[in-house]
Amino acid sequence: MDIRYSGKNIRVTKAVKDHLEERIGKLDKYAPRIVESHIVLKKEKYLYVVQVTLLGKDLKVYGEGSEKDNLYAAIEAAVLKVEKQLKRYRDKIKDHRKEHGDGALPPKIKAAARIMKETLASRKPSIIEVSSDVKPMSVEEASLQLELGRDTFLVFSNAATRKPTVIFKLDDGNHGLISAK
Repeated sequence: MDIRYSGKNIRVTKAVKDHLEERIGKLDKYAPRIVESHIVLKKEKYLYVVQVTLLGKDLKVYGEGSEKDNLYAAIEAAVLKVEKQLKRYRDKIKDHRKEHGDGALPPKIKAAARIMKETLASRKPSIIEVSSDVKPMSVEEASLQLELGRDTFLVFSNAATRKPTVIFKLDDGNHGLISAK
């Protein structure tokens, strides 16, 4: 960040520059895209006036502080005003992203989704009965039948053991087998 100093009726000393660089450097956490800053220090009779202007992409922040006897107190007052504006800017950007980001939904859709969730949560699980003919076949034949069909499982009577058996598709493409004892 480029920091420019100006003094009117006052000399900008190394100590004042160091203090300002330290304080302005801490403002980077609120708006990391600050490009330059202009700091004007004035001495008017019995009053110290400090004006801080920060410029960045889509950002211009100005703060002024004045103090009767102490230049450093005037610096703190100006920096606090700028810091307060930057915090508001940061919060505005964060809220904007939260409301209008990629995953954001319009309020009507949010309300509909909430109602659907409540409705589904209040429902009791239901059991759907389907009856089918249990055909006697070998495990290899059942595996081939499962591959040809769209179902994820198949109930059949194992030809070798004459017991009811279930063959099902696994996520990795293989088949699993459940047989009764």
